[in-house]
Amino acid sequence: MADNDTIASLAATVDDFLRSAYDADTRRRILSSADERSSLVPALAELGTFSVALEEEHGGLGLPLSALGPIFIQYGRHLLAGPMLENSLLPGTVYEHASEEGRKLLTDAVENGSVLAFLDPAVTDHWSGRLGSVTSVDGRLHGTFEAVRFGGEATALLVVADRDGRPLLHLIEPTMPGVRIEAVGSADPALNFSRVTLDGVEGAPVGDAATAPEVLARVRRWSRVLIACELSGIATRCVELAVEYAKQREQFGRVIGSFQAIKHMLADMHTDAVSLHNFCEAVAGELDELPDTEADLNAAALKAHAARVAVSVCEGAIQVHGGIGFTAEADIHWYYKRALALRAWYGDSTELEEKVGALVLDQPAAPTVERV
Repeated sequence: MADNDTIASLAATVDDFLRSAYDADTRRRILSSADERSSLVPALAELGTFSVALEEEHGGLGLPLSALGPIFIQYGRHLLAGPMLENSLLPGTVYEHASEEGRKLLTDAVENGSVLAFLDPAVTDHWSGRLGSVTSVDGRLHGTFEAVRFGGEATALLVVADRDGRPLLHLIEPTMPGVRIEAVGSADPALNFSRVTLDGVEGAPVGDAATAPEVLARVRRWSRVLIACELSGIATRCVELAVEYAKQREQFGRVIGSFQAIKHMLADMHTDAVSLHNFCEAVAGELDELPDTEADLNAAALKAHAARVAVSVCEGAIQVHGGIGFTAEADIHWYYKRALALRAWYGDSTELEEKVGALVLDQPAAPTVERV
C-alpha cells in the first residue's frame, strides 16, 4: 500500500494544477456553460489523475482506491466540473474483469481523457421506478436510463443490466447501433445529464454473472466514499470563504467576524467540516480491508453524514455572506448547488440512515418514502 506521503503529494499536485488551470474566472465560465464541463478532462488525464487506482501491469500507478480520497477532496475544494468519479473509479475497479475490447475503452479514458459514463439504477432509491433500467435478453441490452451523468459526452458507457434478477455489467460505445442519447436538463452546475436508450445493443461483458455482483458492490461502495470526500472538500472551502468574508465585511464600524454570533457560527461550521474530513480519511483508509457488510455500513454512514454536513456548512456560509451569498459576485451559491446535487447521488441522509439501520439489524431496508 502506498505511504501517506505519496498520496499527499498526489493531492498537492492536483491542488497546484487546479490553482493554475482552474482559477476563479475559468471556474465560473465552465460552471456556466454546459459545453465546457468536460474541458479539463484531457489535461487531468495527462497529469495521470485517472491512472491512480489502475494496476501497474495495466499502465497505472497501482495505488489503492483510498489514494483517490484526498484527490476528491481537492475536486470539492475547487468545485471541479467533469466526470471525475467515473473516469477515476471505473478503470480501477472493472479493468481486470473487462474484455480486450472493453479494456481499450478504459485505457482511452485513462490516457487520453475520453469520458466514461455509468448507467446504474441504484444511484438513489428516491427515483426508484423512474430512473429507468436495462435488461439483458439473449446477450442484448434493452431499456432506458432517464439521467446519466455525462452520457452525451461519453465515448464508453458501463451499463448495469438485469438478467433474471441478477446484475450483469457491459461496456458499450455510444456509436453502436441501437444506442440513442438525448440531453436533459441539469440542476448541478458541474455536470450534464442525458437520457440513454438501448434497443438491442450488444455490449462487451465485464466479468460474468458470478463476478458482476461483487464488482458492482465495490463500485457503489467507493462511489459513496468518493462523493463524501468531494462533499468534504466543498465544506472545507465554504468555511474558508466564510472566514475570509467575515474578516472583510464591516457593519456598525466593525468587521462582522468580531461579532459573537458570527464567531459561534464559524466555529460550528469549522468543527463540522473537520469532523467530516477526519471521517473520510478513516473510512477510505480501511474500506477494502473490511468484510463486505462492514464496508457497506461504513460507506453508507460516511455518505449520510457528508450529505447532511456539507449542505449545512454551505447554508451557514451563505448566512455569513448575507444577501451577496446568493449572487454571482460570490462563489458560495455554486458550492451550495453542487452540495445539493451530490447529496442525493448514491443516497441522501434519510435513505442511507435506513440502510445503515438495516445493515446493523441484518434485515432488508424499508422502502424509502418518496419526497414530493
